[in-house]
Amino acid sequence: MRALANIMSKIREVRKRDSRVVPFELDKISEAIHRAQLSVGPGDRTYARELADVVEHFLCTEVAGGRDDGIPHIEEIQDVVEKVLMARPDCGEVAKSYILYRRKRELLRETLEVRREKKTPLGGGGRSSAMHGGLPSVEKTDAGVSTWKKASITAALIREADLDPSLAEEVAASVEAKVLRTGILLISTSLIRELVDNELFERGYDAKLKKQAPLSLPKYDMEELIHGGGAGQGRVPREAERRIAREILLQYSLDEVFSPEVARAHRNGRFYVHSLRDPLRCYRIRTALDEAVAGQLTGLQELVSREVRLACGASSALSPDVLSPGAVFEMDCSDTGCLEILGKLLEVARRAETGPSCIIRLSPFAAEEFYPFAGRLLELATAGAAVELLPPVCGEFPGGTAPLIVAGKVTLNLPRAAYRSAREAGASIENELDEIVDLAVKGLLERTSFISRLCSDENSPLAGLRGLSGPGVGGIEQEWAGIVGVVGLNECVSYLSGSQLHEAPEAMDKGLELIDRIAEKLRAEQGRLGLKLVLEESRNRGELRRLQELDGRLYPEFVSGLVEAGHLYTDGVRARERDPLDAIEFDVPLLRSVVPRGGVVGAGLDLCELDQRQLSEFVAEALELSSARKRRRLERAEEPSIEELKK
Repeated sequence: MRALANIMSKIREVRKRDSRVVPFELDKISEAIHRAQLSVGPGDRTYARELADVVEHFLCTEVAGGRDDGIPHIEEIQDVVEKVLMARPDCGEVAKSYILYRRKRELLRETLEVRREKKTPLGGGGRSSAMHGGLPSVEKTDAGVSTWKKASITAALIREADLDPSLAEEVAASVEAKVLRTGILLISTSLIRELVDNELFERGYDAKLKKQAPLSLPKYDMEELIHGGGAGQGRVPREAERRIAREILLQYSLDEVFSPEVARAHRNGRFYVHSLRDPLRCYRIRTALDEAVAGQLTGLQELVSREVRLACGASSALSPDVLSPGAVFEMDCSDTGCLEILGKLLEVARRAETGPSCIIRLSPFAAEEFYPFAGRLLELATAGAAVELLPPVCGEFPGGTAPLIVAGKVTLNLPRAAYRSAREAGASIENELDEIVDLAVKGLLERTSFISRLCSDENSPLAGLRGLSGPGVGGIEQEWAGIVGVVGLNECVSYLSGSQLHEAPEAMDKGLELIDRIAEKLRAEQGRLGLKLVLEESRNRGELRRLQELDGRLYPEFVSGLVEAGHLYTDGVRARERDPLDAIEFDVPLLRSVVPRGGVVGAGLDLCELDQRQLSEFVAEALELSSARKRRRLERAEEPSIEELKK
């Protein structure tokens, strides 16, 4: 029989019920005959294959041969199978079983209906998918009920899960068989989605399953975003829509931008990945302020989730009209044009609703030398500008003329690291820090890779960043950086040593040791990866409070005490001592390798309440204190008290 079949041209394709043309597979006919044999007695695979060869022979001679395209329909193939089985005296029971099974399946397909709960795509329960229109895609018959079509599952798997057509057909057929075996006549789209997900999972296609998982919000959360929030929030439709979109983008960030282990560490509160709701923007841009950059400031600010930072040098030729109030201006008091730039920023602050932010690194000044700067800074503060004053000994962002694109920031939860190291057998704070720093760096690499791909695509929302390496900035190639933030060092050390940073020399020693370890590890990783890694403080505001809330659920015996006392985790590496001069003594040593967030000199002071003389004297004393005071740990018991030193 095989020889007879080989004489004829082979069937290569078959037309499905939905008119798709797919490869012809003789094994499927053989398998169908074998199943019919098993339904009435013992099966014989060799005999089933011989009968399939006869079916193919008749298809070539009686069906396909009479057509221009030579492609038989699936129904015609099944008709031929019935004829071949009925023609064999020894296959009477097998033919009857095959015919009854075929008729039963046809009847179920005709009567089976799908209840469309809503237009949601293929994907697992509670998850979301990009498969628009739901599965299966069906013909509407009446409100909310549609006819069954297996082909819609196949098409969606090919289109959205990137499955090979033959594999998609196989998965869809398996799902249909399971549905038809139940004998039910009405099935929901959610159950179909679950069956498809289970089939993919059982076959080991986890990546495909993830790709077609939906991005969605529970109805309760959606209602909260529409109707919730404070007074006036969400009352404008566009604002409510923006909040909903940002929640979807957060899911996309965790599912697509970051690896599962990084996303898990964020969800569990070991660290906080910033700007998850802004995956299509870089975190920060830092570049030198010149005329070319000033001309595109508005466009650059649309490309960042945080701020554009401008390193100010000899920029006296710039007009205040081109300076954006939304930018952050970094400058050094020792630069010759600093005072003039401050004057121009004062003009910006006076005409804008919100003043610009200024980060000013101080140089050693006597009080009388600082007097002109003090007057200008007080004017800026009064006009609404945010002014941060840093001593020269603090860490700073890498300099240079090249634009620096900061792709993202990950803030380490230092109190959590202490809790885990103390509560888990065989753990240590050093090993815990190494582990979370490795994970944070991995997340920054993933974020940088994602942003870099967006920049390289001229059609992407971040295509505008390509201008930073073009003629607009002298053709200088941009550099990439990631920020590792820290929060709650004081609480971390307190948990490990029993004392806060400002309460005991041993506590301060431990804090310096931990920060030095993180900084050294980042320097080593930076050399290995070629990505600038910056250690920066994080301020425990708004979104970062999530870390303390999560810790409160896991470690209530410690965190609840802070909450009852009205305390948050301290910002970055700061001590809880808040007297402005005392704070400098404790903060500055810890900030030597950490970029500060917020002022160090005069932190906690309201500049608007001072006059020029008071501010000048305070800054001069603070600079002397930050640069000349020996740490308590170096002199131990011989060092006089803070009160004595003030005298």
